[in-house]
Amino acid sequence: MSVIFVTGSDTAVGKTHVSGLLARRLAKSGRVQVIKPVESGAGVGRPADAPRAAGSWAEPHTLLSLPEPLAPLAAAERAGKKLSLPRLVNAYRKLPSSTHRVIEGAGGVAVPIDSSGLDWADFVKAIQPDLVVVVVEDRLGAINQARLAVAYLKSKKIKTTVAVWLNAAHVRPSREVLKANRDGIIQSKIKLAGESGYKKQKPIFSATLLR
Repeated sequence: MSVIFVTGSDTAVGKTHVSGLLARRLAKSGRVQVIKPVESGAGVGRPADAPRAAGSWAEPHTLLSLPEPLAPLAAAERAGKKLSLPRLVNAYRKLPSSTHRVIEGAGGVAVPIDSSGLDWADFVKAIQPDLVVVVVEDRLGAINQARLAVAYLKSKKIKTTVAVWLNAAHVRPSREVLKANRDGIIQSKIKLAGESGYKKQKPIFSATLLR
């Protein structure tokens, strides 16, 4: 079973969109699960992330759904539910097997999911996926965001391969910004998992990381 964990340099950078692209790509070679360990804001009238990313080609699973659109720990407290790293890992390990799994974290990579301060990097250490994809908005500032997120994951001594996905979530970047972002990623010796353009441009997948 191949496992990809999708996180972000921040919230609202397009993690669900990228998770859907990955799920659709992986569905060509077997059964796919899209897993959302924690979802905040499930009660604000928008579609849940896991089913939205899964579409018609994958099986969605949400392990803990919280109604308030807040940080996971705050949303769990408001809902009267306990949120901890062991609880999430135990729920994850009870899922049925699949050919592929795409797991989407909530918010950015350093968002706490345990009252002790443990976060998504610690979740990655616990489940040991094959690949961590950090979604970074493809705009001015992306190089800094990518470097910070990747450095943070590496500071946790994570052995899993970490790569960045550049996603133009809100605006169409200029050609100069697009080129500078990719040059900066390469110069920083960061792997590029893929990229997705503004609106309906066809996504590009890494030939070496996503076969």
